[in-house]
Amino acid sequence: MVRMVLSADLVTLVPASEANPGRTEGGHRAVFPFGEGQAFVARRRWVAFAEPELAQASAFLELLAAAEQNLAGPAVLDRPDGTAVVLRLGTPRDMDAISAVHLRCSAKTLFNRYHTGLRTVPRKWLHRLLMPPRGTSLLAVCGRDVIGFGQLISQRDGTAEVSLLVEDAWQRQGIGTALLARLAALAEAGGTTELTAVCLPGNSAMVRTAVRAGLQVETSPDDATVLRLVAARTPRTVSGSRTSLCPAPRAAPASSGRE
Repeated sequence: MVRMVLSADLVTLVPASEANPGRTEGGHRAVFPFGEGQAFVARRRWVAFAEPELAQASAFLELLAAAEQNLAGPAVLDRPDGTAVVLRLGTPRDMDAISAVHLRCSAKTLFNRYHTGLRTVPRKWLHRLLMPPRGTSLLAVCGRDVIGFGQLISQRDGTAEVSLLVEDAWQRQGIGTALLARLAALAEAGGTTELTAVCLPGNSAMVRTAVRAGLQVETSPDDATVLRLVAARTPRTVSGSRTSLCPAPRAAPASSGRE
């Protein structure tokens, strides 16, 4: 979207520390702060950016930032059995809970997420899972437990990569669908309409989840393990402070740390 507003050759989302706003390249490069710790860098070789264009792009990004801030707030999922699950952004304080959810996952669930025989997550990975560079981590929390989480990572080609992990006891209860729908809404608020997901051959769970989240699914022509996810005409959104999950009621799994 930013690229269209500016008729730019290239627009990338980078950490603010890498944006270098003083480097204008004779007016052919412009930097726009966006959110906390991020910035869009726009380049146009065929003609320098004009001040009215820069002002228009800044105003557009302010609107996007406001929408993203609203979406970034917590959302409560009302389940048929009365159990409340909260979707919220991850913070460094969630490191122990993120470590614990991996311990509760089966080897198959972890393999589908990481594509390797990982059983425990090294401590140095936890911060990156919660606060990924150029990305967002969204948690599904029940009581004190993180029961699932998703990541949204901006790519340099203007798309964003998504990934999901839901612990076994909470799978097939709409948690992954709610996470993916919320991540897709966050991506769209930031101007990204195409998502990608890497899936192992034969793993149809992400396809089903994407369809339920209101996304159209296509396989990349270059790599059969990469799925392209784009918003359908009538997407399921999770943009308010509360939303409902509609699968058949199931008993909530026991948890020792739930409020």
